[in-house]
Amino acid sequence: MSRQLNYFQTRSKAKPIPIEPYLQRLGLAKEEPSIAFLKKIHKAHLLSIPFENLDIHYGPKILMNIDSIFEKVVHQRRGGFCYELNALLYHLLSHLGFECFLISANVKGKNNSWGPDFDHMAVVAKVGDKECLLDVGFGKLFVEPKPLILNTPQLDYNTYFQFEVDPDERIILKKSSDNSVYESVYRFDLKPREFIEFLPMCNYHQESEKSHFTQQKLITQLFRNGRITLTDRKIIFELKGDTEEKPILNEDEFLSKLEHHFAINSRNLILGKLK
Repeated sequence: MSRQLNYFQTRSKAKPIPIEPYLQRLGLAKEEPSIAFLKKIHKAHLLSIPFENLDIHYGPKILMNIDSIFEKVVHQRRGGFCYELNALLYHLLSHLGFECFLISANVKGKNNSWGPDFDHMAVVAKVGDKECLLDVGFGKLFVEPKPLILNTPQLDYNTYFQFEVDPDERIILKKSSDNSVYESVYRFDLKPREFIEFLPMCNYHQESEKSHFTQQKLITQLFRNGRITLTDRKIIFELKGDTEEKPILNEDEFLSKLEHHFAINSRNLILGKLK
């Protein structure tokens, strides 16, 4: 995607983090930057680390501090939401030698309106002359990074994705199940953003009754044979091409499913809520 500015010369400065334990969490060994390695990292992230908002309901408060996020996700083997997972991914890629930066995205709401700036965090990375969108913090989206090529369908397993440009020259990520009817997911520009700029919206999504994250508990993860999604209302199995949905009747059942399917210790969550 041609542009007048070289955004990679003005990218954000990532604080050093321990790379080896992070790669171990992903089940990967260090390699030189390449598109193939970028794909490995992205897919391994989705297979190893769930998208979840449990701290919003149990505590402690999610802080925009990369050290505390690293401790939670890597050492405590938890998941997180976009401000945690994509921030960590950005730091990892940067210190593996990839050219990359954080971007702000406006998510398309159910009422067909766009969310505010910094509503979502994602990552843009460059290898050679190829620029890609990476996003391991949206829940169910694409498995492999998507090259920033306009008006060209890109098949990602059973879902098509496409980038278009709106009248304000923002890039819109769209998806489709049949490569015919596309729906907008979110829109963004290619201005590099600093981690701290996302702080107000990170706090909003933890504290506001208007945020969908405060409405229900959610955890979802990609597995080799499909995806499992758990809320405090239901559990959805999308495995081997079949979908099964079962109700969650109470808190005890939710915590039991959380431990069984996602290996997250419910006792530690309850302790966090009591602090």
